[in-house]
Amino acid sequence: MKTIRNLQVASEHTLIVEFSDGKTKLVDLKKYLSMGIFSQLKDPVYFQLVKNNGYFIAWPNDQELSADTLYYS
Repeated sequence: MKTIRNLQVASEHTLIVEFSDGKTKLVDLKKYLSMGIFSQLKDPVYFQLVKNNGYFIAWPNDQELSADTLYYS
């Protein structure tokens, strides 16, 4: 299982994610914004609150995406 080494917000709905295997990806999360709990991520200020928890990323209101989900997006 991959882990997340580093995480940066690139734009309104896009992240730069560095993984444990050294690969860095630009991950666009727009496809998740219409899915229930993830709709709150449409707010650019709230989107900036993302945190790296190693095996997943998370926002304050329990929205989470796994490292594998981000890696294979």
